[in-house]
Amino acid sequence: MVQIFLKVFLIMLILFAFMLPGLILKKLKMSGEGVTLFLSNLLLYICQPALSIKAFCVFSDDAWKMICELDKLTILANFGLVAGISLLAMLAVALICKLIFIKSKNKSVTNIYSYIAIFSNCGFLGVPFVDMFTNGDPLAVMYVMVFNVVFSFLCWTLGVVLITGDFKKISFKKVILNPAILANIIGLIVFFVPQINIFMMDGLKELQILPLYLAYMTAPVSMIIVGIRVADMNLKQLFCKKGAYLAGVLRLIVAPVVTFGIAALIYLLVSSTRGSLLGSDAYIILAPVIAMAMSPAASIVAMAERFDGDKETATSTFLNNTLISIVTIPLIIMATMALWGVIV
Repeated sequence: MVQIFLKVFLIMLILFAFMLPGLILKKLKMSGEGVTLFLSNLLLYICQPALSIKAFCVFSDDAWKMICELDKLTILANFGLVAGISLLAMLAVALICKLIFIKSKNKSVTNIYSYIAIFSNCGFLGVPFVDMFTNGDPLAVMYVMVFNVVFSFLCWTLGVVLITGDFKKISFKKVILNPAILANIIGLIVFFVPQINIFMMDGLKELQILPLYLAYMTAPVSMIIVGIRVADMNLKQLFCKKGAYLAGVLRLIVAPVVTFGIAALIYLLVSSTRGSLLGSDAYIILAPVIAMAMSPAASIVAMAERFDGDKETATSTFLNNTLISIVTIPLIIMATMALWGVIV
């Protein structure tokens, strides 16, 4: 228990440390006009796609050997289960938000709250926790990244509609050609056809530096954007929005509980044909729950910046609930593991 709390605290400490450069530069008037939009575009169209390529295409030698020996049809079925659980969970949370905020008069604010509730910081936070619980099992970590594929698709469809309030901002063509979606498609193709993976070919492994370094920029860039926004706000703006705490309850408690319910139901349906899911396979069920238990997606501030949404509400709600998640994440994860032990 202490280990989990310490893990959460250290990761959050790193996140907030990444925020400081943006805050300091803004206070010193050293960040020019348009810098947040530039950083938002860098994050959304370069760094996040690189994160997907890294996840599906770059592995240690031992992990790569294991992945090449896997039965691809079984893995495809597992990925389908994870994606199904993830999609149903996010849509269920979206429906709950719709019902809760149905009478709201300020849709621009409540749509930000809905975005916060639906989308978690699954990449930067979810991966380390699954990695910790499985002692670095690459397949278990892959299931979190499958969750991230669903996240990306919904982020650039449902998420864009929530930020803009306009369905015309999305189209099938724009979604498919979006760099984040393209990166996921390419990454999955390369994962299932390892013979074409240039990043793992002998003599070409130096190419791994490109997706690795760009992917590592994801968290720093997102938090620098937050830091710049925080510099323009006072304590009242940051911590006195009552709706932000309702969004926090939805994000940090309701979302993982709903996800666990959906995951448990699907497990009961498939267990008769597959038997108990143990080891890495347990994370077909557990990875979506852990990913949904994380703090709000840091991309909310970048998306608000990119699509001219309510930046103040996005920043304050993200910051509030990231702080609260230091307590809720360990509790939800421990409850999840305990309940999973009862079910299996």
